[in-house]
Amino acid sequence: MSIQTPAPAPITATGTQPRNHDGQAIAITVFSTIKLWGRVFLPVLFFVTRRIPKLTGTLRQLSFIHFARWTVIGKLPYNGPPQKKGRFRYPHMYFESNFNGGWEEYIDAFSHILTDGMTAFWGSSYGFPKPLPTAPFKRYIQDNETEADHYYCAYPEATSTMIQRSLELDKKLVALKRDARRMDPDAFAAAYRRFLTDAQNAL
Repeated sequence: MSIQTPAPAPITATGTQPRNHDGQAIAITVFSTIKLWGRVFLPVLFFVTRRIPKLTGTLRQLSFIHFARWTVIGKLPYNGPPQKKGRFRYPHMYFESNFNGGWEEYIDAFSHILTDGMTAFWGSSYGFPKPLPTAPFKRYIQDNETEADHYYCAYPEATSTMIQRSLELDKKLVALKRDARRMDPDAFAAAYRRFLTDAQNAL
């Protein structure tokens, strides 16, 4: 059985946890201004990636990422002065994601593993420096990142990998409990040993 110890959350200069953190979960929100041609290109890209799941297969395999979403925004709801009514002069890319681990490691994974994907998603944004080398890309993300006003995670002390394994373990345990009702002690002992073997990756 492997035990994962929760990593301590970073502390700000005021002695409080950043609003982007809740236990092991971290939120990231990035706004970037899109060039005019991106207004046409990005909706087509989103359409294609939604209908061909294998194009985002590598992203889905990164178990430390809860989710990642890119959206094109042309205007914001009007909330009164001093905000001006109407659409943006240029559309904006709205990127949001939740993940486990360090911020630097998260951006490194995007840069090295999803190099072509990052270029496709952010290539039409002003100032995008390409994913590699990582230092300019990290500065770009920092310059365009917005801290959350409030962030909540249902299971702050668990990583997404731990939650997935717990759900897998629960399915196996439910089946064992159901079958155990009609087993004698010897049969249950054998079934329990099989359960422990089969469930090793989830323990």
